Amino acid sequence: MEKRGTAILPLHYGHPPEYLYRRMVKLGGIVCDLISEKFGTETLLEKMSDPFWFHSLSLAIGFDWNSSGTTTATLSALKEYYSSGKGEISIIGGKGKKMGNVREELRTAESLGFSDDSHLSRIYATSKRVARIDQNLLQDSYDLYLHFIILDGKHRWSIIQQGLNSESRLARRYHWSWASKREFLDDGRYGLSGFEQKISILDLSSSASERNRKSMLELARENPQKFYFSLARDSQRTLDSFNDGQKVLNMDYRIDWNRMRELYEYQPQDFQSLMDFRGVGKSTLRALSYLAEIIYGESPSYEDPVKYSFALGGKDGVPKPVNTHDYDLAIEFYNEVLSGTPEKKVVLEKLSKSLAKYSASKTGVK
Repeated sequence: MEKRGTAILPLHYGHPPEYLYRRMVKLGGIVCDLISEKFGTETLLEKMSDPFWFHSLSLAIGFDWNSSGTTTATLSALKEYYSSGKGEISIIGGKGKKMGNVREELRTAESLGFSDDSHLSRIYATSKRVARIDQNLLQDSYDLYLHFIILDGKHRWSIIQQGLNSESRLARRYHWSWASKREFLDDGRYGLSGFEQKISILDLSSSASERNRKSMLELARENPQKFYFSLARDSQRTLDSFNDGQKVLNMDYRIDWNRMRELYEYQPQDFQSLMDFRGVGKSTLRALSYLAEIIYGESPSYEDPVKYSFALGGKDGVPKPVNTHDYDLAIEFYNEVLSGTPEKKVVLEKLSKSLAKYSASKTGVK
């Protein structure tokens, strides 16, 4: 499993205008169908799991260049396009309350023949796990509020999630893919895009945190009373209070000792069962990671994994207003290509080759 990337976007409210959204449904769906027809649904799902390609698609069909609504509007439009169940793709999930409808929508996908119950159950379990990782293990101050699953009929899937930071008014988008050859917690990220890299975050999903995670598991199996008297007394409340002046992350020191007792009685067998234990969230994991660093000297990763064209215009007029006449002509042209019009297919292939040559000449690639 691989996290293919993240985008960081200003948090915007509201909805795209209806005249644009209706066209996004048509053109976005047609483009995805053309890719599926020419290269297969495997290629389409791989592209959807790439945050940069996904963003390019949203720009090409007319949405904001850097808005949090890019994710919601594009995926909602594609979900509506494929809602008839006639295509090779099914899109499940949504924003807010719709995140809770995933299991029910997966059953609908099964009735439409996209997969059988055993595979859909695994996809559902996977979607819950990746949500916990982005919400609880990568503690980057973004809370999930959007969760979509894109799948085909051959057990392949991509998962796109988005988190928000209400204080900075920014959103981050996380992409996951079935195609990863990496382990669940082994640096599966394809790349993270954005303009805000935090100085210190807690990333327990990084392979750099592997030894810290192992120590966390050992601690969860230990009787917490042996640590309580040495750590809960006095008025020490920050990490650097216990580290003799070493440079470490400074955060509030709070440990839920009742939860530690429950974990001790549960005796988790592996980190996954620890992460999935009822009531274990950000604060408990952070406390366990903290204790593992203090007691065993195993530090987690504090490094934020972030790294540093409009075709038809944008809904708010940047860089130009949406030209609905051109938009409708584009829908008509690509719809005819999808319907099998030979002349239009030849034109499209020649145009694609010409653009590739032009791009290579500009970049010096041969």
